[in-house]
Amino acid sequence: MMTDASVSLDGRSLASSAPQRGLGPVRCVFSTDDSHDSGKTTAQGRRGRVRYWFVCQDGEDGYVVRGLDDAFLPFGEESVITADELIVRYTPEVAVFENRMLPSVRRNGYRPAETCRVADDSLLPPAVDEANVRGLFELARELLLARRTAKGRVFLGELLRVRTPFPGKDQHLFNEFGIALRKIGFLDGAAICYRRALKYAEKDDHLYYNLARVYYEQGQWWDCMTTLGRCFEFNPDLPLARDLAALIHALADNPGLRRRYGKPPVPEGVARRAALLCDILPGPDTFVRARIGAGHSGKLSESAAPSLDQRRDRGLSLPGRDAVGM
Repeated sequence: MMTDASVSLDGRSLASSAPQRGLGPVRCVFSTDDSHDSGKTTAQGRRGRVRYWFVCQDGEDGYVVRGLDDAFLPFGEESVITADELIVRYTPEVAVFENRMLPSVRRNGYRPAETCRVADDSLLPPAVDEANVRGLFELARELLLARRTAKGRVFLGELLRVRTPFPGKDQHLFNEFGIALRKIGFLDGAAICYRRALKYAEKDDHLYYNLARVYYEQGQWWDCMTTLGRCFEFNPDLPLARDLAALIHALADNPGLRRRYGKPPVPEGVARRAALLCDILPGPDTFVRARIGAGHSGKLSESAAPSLDQRRDRGLSLPGRDAVGM
């Protein structure tokens, strides 16, 4: 069992976990397929002739933009665009930033900038670090919320493949990303983040629970139960994991409840494994919380405030999107 409390449980109040580090300003390479404001030709891109730009956040809604030449160094005048323009017109290029621009910056003796303003060619961004990755992740989340899903998926994939080592690049960072993505309904991305986090912490009970919870949301019962079983291997007394096992057992025997929450039938083997997990758990109220009887309101452990639908329903409280007020 891992005892690092900074790996937060998805659904537990963040007040009981380590404080989140601040977001850094966005500093990255972006591309466009149009001429923007410059008449000069920029670097040759992998999708044909594209233009690359170094973009640096300046305040809440402003972004400073400069073109990149064939050596991936800035040239020309700065222009300022809004966040909406960035989301609509520009495509993030994290791999180009990490693998082409930053090496070129180092080869040419540029020094890190202390500000987003880069009018002086000797002032350029530092290497990839945690603050910048957090800022870029927030931008990726905004792309998904703006329904620019394809661009957001590619962006997230590049962020997860960043090779540069830096303090904080471990299970904590990817776990937080997974929680944030699940809360906006991007379940595939959340699962990818949790699986990546498990590469850094293969025995973390919290991470296994968080991944099992995503599979529960998706109705992927076998994946959910297998992952939940791994959680129990490392911590059979984790309350949220016990509640999820009891819930799956209850859903297996209640078609009406499955219809209400949009869940597919629970395979017999999954129901049997859930029952086994419940049977070995301590505490006389485990099955009481899972019963769906006349006049009974089961309450599964969840520290987040109940949603309006829960208060109306007065039924079983699920450790899913209803339990966090989505």
